[in-house]
Amino acid sequence: MALTIILILIAALIAWIVYVAGWRFALQRLGGALLIVVLVTFLTSFLLRQTGADEEQKQVLVELGLPAESAPCVSALGTGADVDSVNQCVEERGLDQNVFGQYWTWASDVLSGDLGYAFYKNREPLTTTIEQRLPRTIFLFVYSQLIALALAVPLGIWAAYHAGKKSRNIPFWALPAGLLVMIGIAVGLGWSLAATLLIAVLIPVLIYSFLRGGPTGDNSVNAMAFVLLSLPVFVLGESLRYFLAIENDWYQLTGYAPWSEGASAHLQSVWLPALVLGLAATPVYLRLLRADMIQNLQQDYVAVAKAKGMSNTHILLRHVLRPSTLTLITVAGLNIAQLVNGAIVVEFIFDFDGMGGYLIEAVYRREFFAVQTLVALVAVVFVIANTLVDMLYTVVDPRVRAGDER
Repeated sequence: MALTIILILIAALIAWIVYVAGWRFALQRLGGALLIVVLVTFLTSFLLRQTGADEEQKQVLVELGLPAESAPCVSALGTGADVDSVNQCVEERGLDQNVFGQYWTWASDVLSGDLGYAFYKNREPLTTTIEQRLPRTIFLFVYSQLIALALAVPLGIWAAYHAGKKSRNIPFWALPAGLLVMIGIAVGLGWSLAATLLIAVLIPVLIYSFLRGGPTGDNSVNAMAFVLLSLPVFVLGESLRYFLAIENDWYQLTGYAPWSEGASAHLQSVWLPALVLGLAATPVYLRLLRADMIQNLQQDYVAVAKAKGMSNTHILLRHVLRPSTLTLITVAGLNIAQLVNGAIVVEFIFDFDGMGGYLIEAVYRREFFAVQTLVALVAVVFVIANTLVDMLYTVVDPRVRAGDER
């Protein structure tokens, strides 16, 4: 049910963007997207075909008198497979054909709705697994992007507005206090106490910086962005998991709860993984928006708006923010690939049972057929997202469509 609702909403969004962008412009972008999907899926099929068997599988192949092309089926069925089962698997997946024939077999099955098996040995349909797990990952993506934008946009606007103004100093106690906290962590101070001290130092500094404004606040925002940018997702995820879930019991490690169990249970199960993924994306958005807004604040139309007596808030939100979001839209689309990588790690850390966790399990079990379909699914999502970003450009800046039509 959740997957159906999500697909309907996505279809409605696509229809609206296509309507605004124009059919001709949309077809041009979708044609290129289709070509990219075909190339990515064919390359994936070719690379998986070249994957060799391990020593145990080679021994099984020799004992059964099977060719090397049967290795993926031996991997999927297990080392206790018999010849008939392996041959049936080889025939179903076109492994007895060349790479083009195998790709055609896979593509025709997928286009007809047969995605194969999540785990071939158990004959568990991959469609069922996707219906169960894909909504979880989509919700994680959406929530993390909302968190990232909710943090990056106001902080980016605020930092850009205060950049380059008269300098004010950070309070004298901030640096030594921060150093003491870091030394405490280095010498083995408990994570809970160290994190509490760190928060106790950072929050007053940030409040002071925001109230004072100027480069102090701008530099504080930049410093936060650099810290978050330098932290790998697994470090950020494990740290917050330990501090918020294990030490303080503010987050229950009970896995994913769907909307059918209630909004409270759903949000309780997803807020921390979404926060981790959102914090990982925030610094990229923040710094790009800040840089674009600083550049746009120096344009002549801003000076004209000030001369007309318009308020700073009106100028920032109506005249500077919109042209500054073009780069942000592009990066938000390209960041889908990074979010996929981060989601795999986050789902593993928080036992989220989404598509990322299943992909790790499928690779570990050497379920190459399922991996090929999942890679194709990720490629389709990535290409569609970037195609929608291209078309969304025409909503923000109609000159893009006008330039293409010429």
